[in-house]
Amino acid sequence: MRWCLLLVCVGCVDAELVPQEGTFSVITYNVQGLPDALTDSPRPTLDRMQDIAPLLDDYDVVGLQEDFDPDWHDALVAGASHEDAYWTDETLDDRVYSAGLAVLSRLSQQPSATVYREFYYSSCHGTLDGSGDCLASKGFQVATVRLADNEWVDIVNTHHEAGGGEQDIAARAIQVEEVIAALDESHAVVFMGDTNLHIDDVEDVAALSRYADAGLQDVCVLLDCPENDHIDRIFVRSSPTLTLDALSWQRPPHFVGDDGEPLSDHPPISAEISWAASAER
Repeated sequence: MRWCLLLVCVGCVDAELVPQEGTFSVITYNVQGLPDALTDSPRPTLDRMQDIAPLLDDYDVVGLQEDFDPDWHDALVAGASHEDAYWTDETLDDRVYSAGLAVLSRLSQQPSATVYREFYYSSCHGTLDGSGDCLASKGFQVATVRLADNEWVDIVNTHHEAGGGEQDIAARAIQVEEVIAALDESHAVVFMGDTNLHIDDVEDVAALSRYADAGLQDVCVLLDCPENDHIDRIFVRSSPTLTLDALSWQRPPHFVGDDGEPLSDHPPISAEISWAASAER
């Protein structure tokens, strides 16, 4: 009997030690992981991935786009200290590439507590035209991570349809709705990616408004950032029992090679987020 009581007590102490609040850093980055002939970079893609890799470990949550090739992906995540790492390596039957998405996270406070899912969009436009979106198996990732005692946050990463034609805009609008439909109302959300949504395009503004209507708040907008025209974005949404607050937004300036040139044709976008579990759970 005394041994059983000791076990119960130890369990109570462990529960009390689980943090109920904290902060974490997030970065979203389209790494332009395309064959050398398809990029405008003077440097080989593999070299750029190797330069990007050590910079990613500074962030607790990482969302990558255009991470297509297995060898280049291995170079990107080499040495990463994140406990959770997910990559969309499946190529759909009628496509040439995978979704090119990767998520790295060190948020989970409890081993084996992360649930991972992949979704593929039902709509795209263009193979050799319209930005060629139908060459890739575009979709989004959801890694559901447990924080505090029993609080959940969905880490969502995507790369939306590119292009400004009518069919591109229609496909992108469908994709926005499919992301919203997949979100669990009881979970907090960190949503990031290359949205291809421009603030100077009426249709894109409507799509961004749909995310706002779903409770997803653009960190750049929340903090009145000085560069609100980026299509690479980070959103947050609190749940009834887990509050997420945006503390900072940044376009990190150090993602450049030795020659001072950017390591991708997209800038990385980062944010610092605070979280707190409700006392009334």
